[in-house]
Amino acid sequence: MSVGESIARIQEERRQRIGRLRQHEQGWRWFAGDDSDPGIISERALARELALTFEARRRLGDTSRSPEPGVLLDERSRIKHFPVLFVSAPHIQEAVSGTFPGMPTPLQFATVLLDRALQIDEFPAVRVPEVVAVMNPPLYSDEFVAELSHLVLTRRPRVVGISNLSEGHYYALRIAQIVKEICPEAIVLLGGQHEDGTNPVAYQQAVARAGQARGPLSRFRELDGEPLRRLTRCQTLETAPGRELVDFVAAGDCPHLLMEFMVVVADNLDLPVGELKRVIASRADRFARLPGSAFLFYLDDDDRLAHIATSGTPIDGNELPFISVEHLTHENRFPVFDHKLTAQVMACLGCKYACSFCHESADHLLYDRPKMLQRSVGHVMKELDLRVEQGFEAVFFDDSTFTQNRRWLDGLLEAMLARRRPGGWLEWGCQTTVNDLDAPLVARMAEAGCTYIYMGVESVRPRPQFVQKALRAQRSGETWAALLQRAASWCVQARVRIGTSLQFGIGETPADRSETLRLIARLYEQGAIAPGSVALNINAPYPGTEQWVQLARSASAPLPDYAQRLVRHPAFETAHQYTALRPEELDGIYDEAKAVLGDAILTVDFAAHQRWRLDRQAQHAR
Repeated sequence: MSVGESIARIQEERRQRIGRLRQHEQGWRWFAGDDSDPGIISERALARELALTFEARRRLGDTSRSPEPGVLLDERSRIKHFPVLFVSAPHIQEAVSGTFPGMPTPLQFATVLLDRALQIDEFPAVRVPEVVAVMNPPLYSDEFVAELSHLVLTRRPRVVGISNLSEGHYYALRIAQIVKEICPEAIVLLGGQHEDGTNPVAYQQAVARAGQARGPLSRFRELDGEPLRRLTRCQTLETAPGRELVDFVAAGDCPHLLMEFMVVVADNLDLPVGELKRVIASRADRFARLPGSAFLFYLDDDDRLAHIATSGTPIDGNELPFISVEHLTHENRFPVFDHKLTAQVMACLGCKYACSFCHESADHLLYDRPKMLQRSVGHVMKELDLRVEQGFEAVFFDDSTFTQNRRWLDGLLEAMLARRRPGGWLEWGCQTTVNDLDAPLVARMAEAGCTYIYMGVESVRPRPQFVQKALRAQRSGETWAALLQRAASWCVQARVRIGTSLQFGIGETPADRSETLRLIARLYEQGAIAPGSVALNINAPYPGTEQWVQLARSASAPLPDYAQRLVRHPAFETAHQYTALRPEELDGIYDEAKAVLGDAILTVDFAAHQRWRLDRQAQHAR
């Protein structure tokens, strides 16, 4: 086969690849609306495919005749790809009250550039990752361990990326241990909110910026010295299990960093990890030009913590692809939407409030990025159109406060209404706060398809030093309870169901707890709150939050070690040994809540959910 014939065949393969994509994925190269045709193969990708074709023919032997196209394609694919596995670490080992597995959106956000490059076959290296799975197990179970072990044993992934919250850090390390025991040559990369909140360089930079700053940033003043050393010791690679099991730690907003990391790995597949670290260090300038405020940590030749970092330039969400849902091992079906296949969408990163227990309120301070990073209405709508084409029936907006930008929301609702008017469209829900709702807005949201609003109420009398969003009630002279009741009445009128989060251990009295439960029970009896939609949470200090920083300043108490298994109260997702309330207090709270709220409490029967999935699959098969 001549070079010209090979090029023609490669170009035809690209056209076929793009033709297999869904309609709403075919017209954009990197992100929706960039007006670049992914069907046109780049010079770099063409050169890669030609080189692989010639290498495949050489390995197949007998160059006097061309091998069958299918044989050649299979051999080229075998040479071309190396396996990669991603895992979103679960944070519970058995079903508890107040939790439901969802899409692993932090992990999916980190891999958006990589996923799109692989989808259109434009990964910029001679060797190309093949994502064998994105595991998003709801529980750490024997079934999950068996599935993970089988994948690692049979596919021998070169890279295993693990995303974890602090709640799941113990299980993330267990996953890393399984990987290293079965496949010692695998590169283990750990990332996620826990790594964001234990990033010592981010704290150092925040301390330097604090100076004479007022407002929330001032919390980092006087954090240097011993408090900063205490924080540094929490970083995964500064702990014994982390040093033994983890090769790299990523922190911050990582789509561009992860893409460049995978390119370096692809260009150096045969290097041992120690030499790969030296290559990464030598390319620090390349990483430093990338968008985002992200860090890659590793242990250097002297066993000291080292890192490279990206530019710190905020990432524009409108210039990222949509998260991929192609490789997930578990479907996402929300009971509140009658178990419809549900997509989770982030329209805006950040929150205008600054509650002391919230990661999102703290991340913009730690990583010096805008408090809110809003995507355009057009970009969000293109993603929603894609989700409809992919078969999703419902959407939940994961924004901390979906209604905080009213002008933007008006535009989105108008666009949604335009989709709904010809007929049915997506059912959807969102998270927000009582501060950012009014009667006309709720009615318009309902008209646009909203059937569910989840609000963090926390307490009937929240203390502003913990729940900063409650300051509005304090300033206006209204009570937080009155604001909630009014918002609930608007939702009832619009036939929008409410879910809510209650939080205990944030300075409330036992009388406050009882009053909170009675108020929520009244709203449930009035039909404002959906069954199984009241989440009971216990406050705990998590890395990165203001509570964590305050704890670091206190020499009287150690910082929680989330590498240890959490000893959980069985009735709560967030009640464990690092919460302030005593076990007997937790028993009392749950007993009272169960008596007052009954089936309004969010509980998840995982076995029943699994049976439902199997029944549904059997129906589709028929």
